[in-house]
Amino acid sequence: MLPIPYFLLGIALLLPLYLLPAKTYIWTDANGQQIEAEFVRCSADMLTISMQGQELDLPINSLSAFSRALAIKLRTESSTSKEQPKAVHSWTDLQGRVIQAQFLGASGSTVKLLWNGQPFDLPLGNLSQESKNLVRKLLNEKNGPSPPPAPSPQQPVANQEKNDSIEGTDPDGPLDLDAMQVWISADNRALRAKFVEFESDELTVLTSSDLEVQIGKANLSPQAIALAKKLKALNDERKKAIEAFAKIRQKMKVPEVSVQDLDKVHPLKNTEGVTISANFIDADDSGVTITLAGKTHPLELTWDRFSKESQALLEALRRKSLTANRAPSISPAKGSRLATFANGPFKGYNTVFQSEKFDAAISSSGSSVKIWLKNSKDPSKPPKTFGVGFGTRYTDKTNPEKYRRRSRKITGFENPPEASMKREKTTISGTFNNGGTFQYNIQLNDKGLTLWSKMKDPYGEKEPTSIRIGTSIPGIVPDSRNKSMEEIMPYIGDGSLVLKPASGKSRTYPFKEKWVTTNAKYKGQKFGQMGTATVMGFPYGNRISFMSTGSGMRFGMDVDYGKIFPFQGLSLSYSNGSSAKEIPQNRAYKILILP
Repeated sequence: MLPIPYFLLGIALLLPLYLLPAKTYIWTDANGQQIEAEFVRCSADMLTISMQGQELDLPINSLSAFSRALAIKLRTESSTSKEQPKAVHSWTDLQGRVIQAQFLGASGSTVKLLWNGQPFDLPLGNLSQESKNLVRKLLNEKNGPSPPPAPSPQQPVANQEKNDSIEGTDPDGPLDLDAMQVWISADNRALRAKFVEFESDELTVLTSSDLEVQIGKANLSPQAIALAKKLKALNDERKKAIEAFAKIRQKMKVPEVSVQDLDKVHPLKNTEGVTISANFIDADDSGVTITLAGKTHPLELTWDRFSKESQALLEALRRKSLTANRAPSISPAKGSRLATFANGPFKGYNTVFQSEKFDAAISSSGSSVKIWLKNSKDPSKPPKTFGVGFGTRYTDKTNPEKYRRRSRKITGFENPPEASMKREKTTISGTFNNGGTFQYNIQLNDKGLTLWSKMKDPYGEKEPTSIRIGTSIPGIVPDSRNKSMEEIMPYIGDGSLVLKPASGKSRTYPFKEKWVTTNAKYKGQKFGQMGTATVMGFPYGNRISFMSTGSGMRFGMDVDYGKIFPFQGLSLSYSNGSSAKEIPQNRAYKILILP
């Protein structure tokens, strides 16, 4: 469920529900059902609207005569505005939504636009970096360029120019917890990812491929550290509001509902009094998932969007769903997202495999897998999680003075796999934003996982792409930097990391021992190409081994600066030394779950 801000019984968070103050309309279908939403675009046979940032397609012939006329009118106005390139520009927010509007001016923190004939102010922090650059360009054309700021006395001019070449998310601007942020590292590299948590001087973010990454505070720029602190404060406020309303819901008087009601269409009223007909899909503390009657695409809405009566009905349905043996609903594939389960414990995942030793699930992006390693020796303990994902990288040479490593984005899939809990082998094929093609293969069975892949750049690509498989082994001790070893030992016990080369003797790194201490013991001993990395012992119950399966493959380990002990986490990388565009099946990356 999307964790979007709440306004609950006087408890208000500081984040806006919408990033853009777009105008909404009442749309009516041929049966009289109404929905309030923004106009996005309209073709000859399809109207696209937006509810809370989620697009929904409606066939034109399913609308009432008035709504059809409104759609045609707005399409005409939109087309007319696009014919005025000198006065009208495309403005994109942090969620990728676009409006066409005229530029009127800008102050230090807002931009004034003319949209649909009405002027309005929009916070600069809500705009994409491209739109922010457009503001500066138009402002310079209007007023003339402003003089560059004087460099700080503590920072040389050369370093100032280097930092200005990459603009991270402004921690002092309006912030949205659900948006992609631009994080700047200590060595001036940029990463686009969503904030997850900032604890014990370690930042956890979620990349566009749904892979969690941990970054030590020492590896972050001062701007990124300030951003992490601000987002943590907002996240803490959000958690408090969610917990507060969860307590209110526990005491809420709800109507009687049956198991059959879970699959019925219900009239739901919003706080403005507009009623829609919808099916209940799922609900948790963060919000509610529904589908409009006759539609399959799920909408995720916050509790405060509904009237008190509808909140009570939805809470009743939520409680009933917890005890009902109900088949999971499916959210269909759309754009760069695969079909996923819309409710249940594996909500948001495409393919799920469950066994006694572990569970694994392929994300909606199609490029990553999450693993839950169960502790067979102590089932009461929560499972340890690991992340594995395909990564595609290329060198952006747009700026000849500063090359940057970037990732290719998936733009669409070819015959995307349906959501499934029974499929062992999943093949995911599609295209990248440069026109290249890819194929990811993931096999799941009782023994573990096997991954292999291949990709192809379009003819004449000047910035070739390489492919690798990355693995995240997260830290297992919360707030470890502020704990003594005596406080840490109950978390790690006899846990250890064992590295085995393709040939030769293994190396064992006890979790309770510093990296430098263990490395000193092996000083002078040769260690060839890594063949296997295994974590084992008390924290895990079972062993999990990450393996290279053929010659010529590059299998390496990386530990972030500032991580002193193995229990603080590490990452692995697997690629082909002879062909950067393929990890063949006979040299696939394997993950084995062993007792």
